[in-house]
Amino acid sequence: MPNHDYIPKSDAGKRDWLDNFSARIAADPARYGLTEADAEILTADAAAFAEAYQVAQRPETRTAPAVAHKDSTRAAAVATARVFAQLIKANRGVDNADKLNLGLRVNDTTRTPVSAPTTAPVLMIVGATGGGVHVLRYADEKTPSSRRKPAGVATLQLMAFTTPVGAPTPIVSAGFDPSRGGALVGLFTTQPIEVQHEHKDDGGTATYFARWVTRTGKTGPWSAPVSMTIAFGGSAGIAARQVQDTLRRAA
Repeated sequence: MPNHDYIPKSDAGKRDWLDNFSARIAADPARYGLTEADAEILTADAAAFAEAYQVAQRPETRTAPAVAHKDSTRAAAVATARVFAQLIKANRGVDNADKLNLGLRVNDTTRTPVSAPTTAPVLMIVGATGGGVHVLRYADEKTPSSRRKPAGVATLQLMAFTTPVGAPTPIVSAGFDPSRGGALVGLFTTQPIEVQHEHKDDGGTATYFARWVTRTGKTGPWSAPVSMTIAFGGSAGIAARQVQDTLRRAA
């Protein structure tokens, strides 16, 4: 696994990192928002570890106590350095270049912009009630078996065209824009979607289009249309509620 720590793993790497960190701070503590007393602590800890490291490295002095002393001074020096490192990283008054020179990682505060969606939703009318309600689900055209929206997409924009009995449904041609002439049903983040129609549209046809929308308002291509008759009626309403309850349990 990659090492995401800013302090090296090896003892030699830690010694060099601590030497650089403490030396730069000792040269100008105020530059990093610290005091001379802080610098003295860091310098003393780094020096103690460097000396213990050298003793533990020499064959003639590499004993079990020497290694244990090296490990304990290393742990103390690293722990102290981390405390000051976090203070410096969080200090907006310290230049990022100075933080990097200390051997710290500077967090990337820039966000990669989310591009407009390139795929369209697939709409499905999965239920219709006798109360003038249509129940819709959606998926992405590239992953039709998944309920997940594409990466970067926040909502589904749903438009509807309602046409009277016998009138033609919208003709989809090049340049057709459902947002012109259609009624906005809403922006949705969850499914299924229930669309309630007015009683005056009984017997007519509802045609739906949808597209993905990002959090910044960027939109993707429109889906293919799906249509269904709008029906009102008593007995159908009971069956419809049962369908809706089933869909809710499955969601």
